[in-house]
Amino acid sequence: MEMNYYMTNNNLLTALENERRYVASELHDDVAQTALQLGLQVGICNKLLQRNKMDMLIEQLGQLEARAQLVSSQIRAMITDMRPPLIDEQVDLAQYLEQLVEIHHQRHGAPVTFRQRVADVSLDLSLLQKLTMSRIVQEALLNIRKHAEAKTILLDLSEDNRYIYLTIADDGKGFNPAEAVNPQTGKGGAGLANLYLRAEAVGGTLKITKGTTTNGTAVMMALPKE
Repeated sequence: MEMNYYMTNNNLLTALENERRYVASELHDDVAQTALQLGLQVGICNKLLQRNKMDMLIEQLGQLEARAQLVSSQIRAMITDMRPPLIDEQVDLAQYLEQLVEIHHQRHGAPVTFRQRVADVSLDLSLLQKLTMSRIVQEALLNIRKHAEAKTILLDLSEDNRYIYLTIADDGKGFNPAEAVNPQTGKGGAGLANLYLRAEAVGGTLKITKGTTTNGTAVMMALPKE
């Protein structure tokens, strides 16, 4: 019992630290970079004003306004992604995944084919299970948008007698799956590490492998049926 208590709390602390690393990375890669560009462009505008180059100043101010709108949208997107979704016992998992696909498309992600091959009775999952699987899909789609350069994505929900399977596969440039190992090794990014921890928290397992094409990546979670 003491060992299980330790392991549970150790995983919780690891997940919390990974979330902090993830937020810091997102702020650095997106918001901080755009904010730096804003500062540099303000300096350019100031010099153009001093030299009375109004035509060039007007052009730079237009670009400055566009960047200000970009950083605002980046912050709003981060807040939306970090806010827990409102999970309802009456809404099945497939409906939540459809919402995530719609958000992905609104953010100009690659086209997603959603294939649902699970009986309705199997979708009667707990709130925690639905939240966990939704977060895994959300994180996987975000990684694809940012890094994969994919043209197509398959989101597949299937089952057999023992498990429900959730797979997100893309045809992007891929990466070495050996680098995305269990978080206890310390390898891989914080976002990838938390995918493993989320799956384990509800009794599932997660694998990251090469996709069905020469390149690409596939993330698969297996959740035992109770």
